[in-house]
Amino acid sequence: MKRSLLLTIVVLLVLSVFSSVAAEGELREITYVLPRTAEVLEDTPFWVAQNLGYLAEEGLTLKMEQAFGTTDLKMVATGQADFAAPGPSFILAGIEEGLPIKVVSAYDAINIWGMCVLNNSKVQTWDDMKGAVEKYGKKLTVALGDASWEMLVTPTLVAAGVDPVKDIEWVVAGENRYIQVAEGKLDMLFTWPGEAWQLIGQGYDFKYIDGDDVLKTNSNSIITNLDLIKNEPEVVQGFVTALAKSIYFVKYNPEAAAAVSCNQWPNIDVTWKAALYVQQGRAYQMFGAPGGPDEQKLLDNIGFSWEDKWMLNVKVAKESGVIKTDLTADQIFTNEFFDNTWDRAKVEADADSYDVASAKARYKAE
Repeated sequence: MKRSLLLTIVVLLVLSVFSSVAAEGELREITYVLPRTAEVLEDTPFWVAQNLGYLAEEGLTLKMEQAFGTTDLKMVATGQADFAAPGPSFILAGIEEGLPIKVVSAYDAINIWGMCVLNNSKVQTWDDMKGAVEKYGKKLTVALGDASWEMLVTPTLVAAGVDPVKDIEWVVAGENRYIQVAEGKLDMLFTWPGEAWQLIGQGYDFKYIDGDDVLKTNSNSIITNLDLIKNEPEVVQGFVTALAKSIYFVKYNPEAAAAVSCNQWPNIDVTWKAALYVQQGRAYQMFGAPGGPDEQKLLDNIGFSWEDKWMLNVKVAKESGVIKTDLTADQIFTNEFFDNTWDRAKVEADADSYDVASAKARYKAE
């Protein structure tokens, strides 16, 4: 009897130890939501964070979901998702509306909103878009993935001197909107460097007209809801830190970044040159042009939100009718989770040791 009782106690103690170890090893799942399909090569920092173990180091694991329009922002606001990276127009309009969201990390540090046109198009610059009816006898048609995207690019058009009402006709053309532009059915594709450079790399005869040439703001930023900041700050901190490492990974070694994304989405038909081109576009969105005036500052402060950029966003959003009130910096973002203490040498070693050759071997060079 005593022996049986002793054995039972031992078994229970062992089970208790294993349960404790299992509990300690459990990862908290975080949901990140995209406003479009996830099957692209430009979301590399998130896949680096997940697949290189940077999220696991913080006790986290990633679940990626996709939505369209402003659904991503609303999912975060209502707690259906933990993080998203909407454009500044959506963020500002949501905050003005009273949604309980806040920016917790910078992501795209430049104005990424631009247009793609065919290389033989009469429209080659922002100036060419002005007075479209007088110049071309019609408004210029712009392909959007979702009607809400008009709000994203309107401040850039206004800054360029283009009248969004008189010069532009918006056409919601869905996921494959670029095909209608490639076929000459629509004049311009509303896009951004990561997408544009992938399309160009895939052989589309496009020229990218850069919004950062006419409006020097920041763009998509990482948001979460106020409840998560208050009740699970360690989750926010862990995600922001893991993402910062991953952003640096992409900038430091674009070839390793290309391999990570190609391994994540092996069915995307690209050349290796195109895959690498996409990562260079992603780095451009996060740090600006190589050797540019802000590159080193951004590299030294990955994830930091800059007040001057956000106040310019507020100004142009108000001028273009996106918002009506002067929002303050503390309403928009916090830098309390900015972390510059992680080991860059470790990230560099991870990138240098990543198996690029196996991924590269699956693709034509160009």
